[in-house]
Amino acid sequence: MKRQHTYKLIAILLPFILVAVVEIILRIVNYGYDTRLFVTDQDARFWVMNHDISKKYFTAHQNATIGNRETFYKKKPAGTFRFFVLGASSSIGFPYMHNGSFARMLKYKLQFRFPQNNIEIINLSLTAINTYALYDFSRQLADYEPDGVLVYAGHNEYYGALGIASSSRIGCNPLLIRTMLAARNLKLIQAFSQLAGSFKPKDTSVTDQDLTLMERMAARQQIPYQSEAWQDGIEQFDRNLGDMLYLFEQHHIPVFIGTLACNLKGQKPLSKDSVSVRNNAIQEYNLAEKAYADSSWHEAQQHYMLAKEYDGLRFRAPEAFNDIIRKYGKQIQNVYVTDIAARFAANSPNGIVGNELMLEHVHPNLAGQRLIADSFYDALLADFPAFKTSAQVGTTVDLATEYPVTSFDTIYGDLVIWKLRQQWPFNEPASKLNYDKNNREYRTAAQFFVRKLNWGQAMQQLNNHYIQNKDYAGALRIVEQMCLELPHEKVFLKQAASLALRLQQQEKASYYLKQAGYGG
Repeated sequence: MKRQHTYKLIAILLPFILVAVVEIILRIVNYGYDTRLFVTDQDARFWVMNHDISKKYFTAHQNATIGNRETFYKKKPAGTFRFFVLGASSSIGFPYMHNGSFARMLKYKLQFRFPQNNIEIINLSLTAINTYALYDFSRQLADYEPDGVLVYAGHNEYYGALGIASSSRIGCNPLLIRTMLAARNLKLIQAFSQLAGSFKPKDTSVTDQDLTLMERMAARQQIPYQSEAWQDGIEQFDRNLGDMLYLFEQHHIPVFIGTLACNLKGQKPLSKDSVSVRNNAIQEYNLAEKAYADSSWHEAQQHYMLAKEYDGLRFRAPEAFNDIIRKYGKQIQNVYVTDIAARFAANSPNGIVGNELMLEHVHPNLAGQRLIADSFYDALLADFPAFKTSAQVGTTVDLATEYPVTSFDTIYGDLVIWKLRQQWPFNEPASKLNYDKNNREYRTAAQFFVRKLNWGQAMQQLNNHYIQNKDYAGALRIVEQMCLELPHEKVFLKQAASLALRLQQQEKASYYLKQAGYGG
């Protein structure tokens, strides 16, 4: 009898044992992709964001996106303030990337305001993700000793990976989606997913690299105002954002979250289909243009907003998202809302956001990124406990005049947007870019645009040019960009200090010497 019970137990356990053995073998042979948010850097002192993390969220791995390579110490140094940034393409600084994001601008401003501290701002933003990925990230973040989290996200909720209208969705049930995400941590599930995918008919519209990522991700290109899918997207944002914010509250991690800004005046409705006579985006946009021409600013703003709300292509978040953000700011302790949408409006002609701050529908230009950085900076000074009580030791940086970008960054961003606007969903005729093509910055940006240079080579080329022409201020801007990109590389810190001394910028030189380990 005892032996019979043993056989039954073995029979019950055998499938689980076999699954465990297969899982172990797959891990030993390094099958599939790593689902940890952070992995050990080449320099083992540091963590770095996992290069493959986005594969977990995209059903077609050809569309998986890659974030910044920003290292941070495994053993957090004394006097360090560590912030993680959660968002998508606007937060990563598209189209400029690298130092064109508000996260880098904010770090630059904070490091000179509080030079006695080490400021870490680790940008975890990825293009084409939404709150499903951000919530999944948040479940791992508490283990990495954050002092705070900054959030600017929401425009990708419908078409971003796993979104209600995305080509990269795995169902509509939130519990099913989260369960599947958890299951993808197993190599065996990854193998089954790949096997199942091999039997599906190939849909080239999802993987065709000649199409924009926007087009590849938008499976359902019409989501009418107040339709079931429209409401599902709002509920998805509400649920995922709320769960993420409550999770951070449980770990006593303060969150600074921005309301969402978008282009109202400078972006016609992307959907050209009239869904109904009543909710007609094009009609509302035309009414807005007429009111604006008549100097009826308030009326124009209302019509521009309705044109955005009625636009069936949901690449701009509905205004309900900002209501949700403000709601959680009131409901959850340690959640601080900074009204970026209002700040953009206040800095736009007649209070209506247009091309002065936006490149197309949602992506801020460099001036817009500076506004977001300033918004978070003000929020941190007002509500982050350590900054509220800390005496100002350093100086307050004016990002508009002191932040180290050059015309290279502007030109490269314009080239990317010039190409994007000729493709779906904009489909605009090619505009003329008024740049001197013999200009060194233009030539370098053009080479980077067509991938004849990588970013580091472009920076080196510009640095050599500025040094040869004794433009030491220009050279310092390039070297400071390298310091932001590679903050632990002493060679750039020492170069920045040397150039700052040459330019008689004593405080800046002192800061970089201290960062390089030479005191202050």
